[in-house]
Amino acid sequence: MGYRSEVILVVGKEVMPQFMVTMAKCREARALCWDGADDRVMNYAEEGSILFRWVDVKWYDSYEEVRAIEDFMDWCEGENVEVDGDTHAAMDFFRFVRVGEEIEDVEQRGMGFWDVGVQRVISY
Repeated sequence: MGYRSEVILVVGKEVMPQFMVTMAKCREARALCWDGADDRVMNYAEEGSILFRWVDVKWYDSYEEVRAIEDFMDWCEGENVEVDGDTHAAMDFFRFVRVGEEIEDVEQRGMGFWDVGVQRVISY
């Protein structure tokens, strides 16, 4: 069966060109995003952004499609983009949150879209 996660990725219009390069280079990543996402919200929070959500997904970086998306996020964390004549860190324009099956298994990347995150509550 394998270890499963819930994953959300939001890509802003500012880094969308690089995201589309990633999609063009990896057929499996295209399938994961466009056919395999449980939810896809176009124009999430702003015109030109996209939110992808996967529930109960095997998010292993040994999978080609996951590695391609991880490479995109690595690019965002190391590059700058030009926005309205100003230079900004590309990491400001994406958000990634993964919650695994284990209580402590939470991964968050990117500095944009802070409305996407993990809430911790006590249930009774």
